[in-house]
Amino acid sequence: MWSFLSAKSARQLSVFWSAVIIVGLFTSAWVRVLPSIGMAGFFLTGLGYSIGQRRVAQRARWLQFLSFLLVYLVHAGTGLLRNSLTNEALWQDLVLQLPFVLLPISFWLLPTWLPAHKRLVWLLLIGSCVVAAAGATINYLLHYQAIAQLYIQSQVMPTEPDHIRFSLLISMAVLSGIVLLFSKALSPLLRGAVGAAILLLFLFQHLLAVRTGIVTMYAGGMLWLGWLGWRQGRWQVAVAGVVLVLGLGAGCLVLFPTLQNRLDNTRFDATQMDSAEAANNFSVTARVYSYQVAWLLVQQHPLLGVSKPQLTAAMASQYGYLFPQINPAKYVLPHNQYLYNLAAYGAVGLLLFLCGFYYCLWVGIRERNILLFLMYLTISLSFMVEYTLESNIGVVVGLFFLLLAAVPEKETEKSAGSKRAAELTA
Repeated sequence: MWSFLSAKSARQLSVFWSAVIIVGLFTSAWVRVLPSIGMAGFFLTGLGYSIGQRRVAQRARWLQFLSFLLVYLVHAGTGLLRNSLTNEALWQDLVLQLPFVLLPISFWLLPTWLPAHKRLVWLLLIGSCVVAAAGATINYLLHYQAIAQLYIQSQVMPTEPDHIRFSLLISMAVLSGIVLLFSKALSPLLRGAVGAAILLLFLFQHLLAVRTGIVTMYAGGMLWLGWLGWRQGRWQVAVAGVVLVLGLGAGCLVLFPTLQNRLDNTRFDATQMDSAEAANNFSVTARVYSYQVAWLLVQQHPLLGVSKPQLTAAMASQYGYLFPQINPAKYVLPHNQYLYNLAAYGAVGLLLFLCGFYYCLWVGIRERNILLFLMYLTISLSFMVEYTLESNIGVVVGLFFLLLAAVPEKETEKSAGSKRAAELTA
């Protein structure tokens, strides 16, 4: 039944389902199930190819991909330890985290990707971000005064997906686009289009003015420029890049009221941290108090945590005891993925999470996979101020693009010949 799934068919279907996943990220408000359909199709394609060909294509990389299953085991293990099998919140979480099973196994079973296919998927991400950014910009121009006021109130312009995940996708699009530009694999026309897209997304990131997105974009850009100078010896290009980026950033600060209002709001927010009541109105202050409450839970349950299904109730109980000035409607969970995991799963769970989630990065560092490094940097920085992996879109964003950057590419005859020639010369 599966014999029709040749390597060629499996690769083509992989690109198709990747496109469904990416488009689904930007249309989840209208077709919420689309990313799930893409992941299911992706998984069935990998399973069909493996059964039809009677082989596991990435068998040698089993630990790199399947280490992510540890993350799912942490959710399942601590959840079952602290909750009954009839707990609805437990099953919701296990369904939410299914990408940590489906996606790694899919990439493990599927054949190596053609470089052109991987480029196509990254280009689709870039194009989707440009379209979504254009829509958000038009809406901003139509409601200029109302949206400018939102930034003074610790809010941002409406986007799809939500502004946090969208800003991360923009950072990923900008960084992957830069890597593509310098790979010399694009035609001159496509190179110009990608360059223009990167510039527009860079500017929009400042107009959107989400702190997480701006920090991840600049951090990733500086890392890449440093790699360009250190690994390739192109220090003049790297220094020119730093000057250009800082110059554009300074120009955005002058031109974009949203960025100015966000900075003013952040500065004022930071002055309110001594007042618990300010957590009702200011996002940074609310985060600080959520860290204090979560840390108290960590001290009470250091090894195995309280489990994710019980975390909201446990946090609410501590909020009411420690900070009665904060409105229950304003209680927030710890906006830090590491602290969130520590409170929910304890030190044991956090250690397993770190091993499972970051082993792939260790392999990428040894293989000098700069794109994988940039994707990990983006996600890890978001972990410092968000619990990125605790939403449907966040799980996909935080996992799919890591795996896409990590999956090996099939060598073309030209590249294989160049490699053999280099070996002979050496």
